[in-house]
Amino acid sequence: MKSGSYQCRVGWATQKEPLLIFKNLVAKPRKERGKKDGETQVGNDITNIEAVRFQLKTQFDRNVVTHFEVQEQVFDYIFTHLGIDTEGHVNHPVVMTEPFLNPNYSRHLMSELLFECYGVPSVCYGVDGLFSFRHNHPKCSAALIINCGYHTTHILPVINNQVDPTRSRRINVGGINIINYLHRLLQLKYPAHFTAITPSRAEELVHEQTYIAVNYQEELNCWADSDHYDDNVRRIQLPYTVQAVTPGLTPEQQKERRKELARRLIEINARKREERLAEDEEQLNQLLAAQDLEEGEENEFQKILDFYELSNGNDLQKLISQLQARIERTKQKIAAANTAEDTVTEDPKPKMLKQSLKPKDQEDFETWIAGMRQKSNFMCIFKTRNFGETQCPAPTSTGYGQAAYSSCSGAYETHQSACT
Repeated sequence: MKSGSYQCRVGWATQKEPLLIFKNLVAKPRKERGKKDGETQVGNDITNIEAVRFQLKTQFDRNVVTHFEVQEQVFDYIFTHLGIDTEGHVNHPVVMTEPFLNPNYSRHLMSELLFECYGVPSVCYGVDGLFSFRHNHPKCSAALIINCGYHTTHILPVINNQVDPTRSRRINVGGINIINYLHRLLQLKYPAHFTAITPSRAEELVHEQTYIAVNYQEELNCWADSDHYDDNVRRIQLPYTVQAVTPGLTPEQQKERRKELARRLIEINARKREERLAEDEEQLNQLLAAQDLEEGEENEFQKILDFYELSNGNDLQKLISQLQARIERTKQKIAAANTAEDTVTEDPKPKMLKQSLKPKDQEDFETWIAGMRQKSNFMCIFKTRNFGETQCPAPTSTGYGQAAYSSCSGAYETHQSACT
């Protein structure tokens, strides 16, 4: 069992290839209102990591196991998919990897979990880098092992078939730093696809499209050549979904929709009136029953007055009268609503100015001015030096009105005052 902070690989000792490979992640969807708790998903059961990224859990703190309740769920997933169906225990020895110089506390809790919870007969721990070195170079006695992990990188010197722990180093740089760096670079370069470039897609690009340069400076010089760039560049197509365009509604459909909305609004108002009427009638019945207790049971009557925050029987009578009037008004509104027809208010059309009011040329303009002066009853206001402001009544059928109008007309021609 190779338990890494990124992937877990599990298989039988009799097989060369691992039987089960999955990501060391556990996701528990949030509980929705009115539904049962969602099932815990482990490893390959998580179909869409981006959808549950904020609910993901792992048993690792960098590369050390610290959350053993999550590790227990991972063990259940492993033993179930390996087909181990023995009840109460796992009757198989376990060989398991751990980080170099793993804390004794973490190893103790891991052993306790395997022995006490699963009843394994024996456990063997080892470093994956040293396992790989012994398998690939069995005759080599000295080497420098560089173990690049997901969260950390270990440098292990091997001298005379022994690891020198005093010269070993752990660097807190791993594959996740490369993924996050590529993710940020792609989002900065392609801001239009900010949401489409997810950490999962950046991780896929790192694993499938990148490689380790043997000579970094030489690789930079090659990629600076435009011909080499055109021949070796790879273009990745992001997922694209065509947005469905909903056609607009026709005028007839809009009219029907407005009618339907108006009908629904009328139904809602009618339902509210009926509910209000039922509440008022129930309260009125309670008050009338309380009014009957005024003579016989004074204590109960006083409790009712206190409940409704009333001081005496007169206030109770006023409240009853108000309720009766309100019930009557509500009944009238309900009756009027039942007899009224459903109407839909149409959009008001803009008022068009009559063409007859618009003069076209100068001759029509003068004719229009003359007609407006004849039709309107106006008052001439003018100012003189001696008499101040004088008002002239409009011409009437009487002689006084006609004479006054004539005098005003003469004054208008003399002083050229404004006539309105």
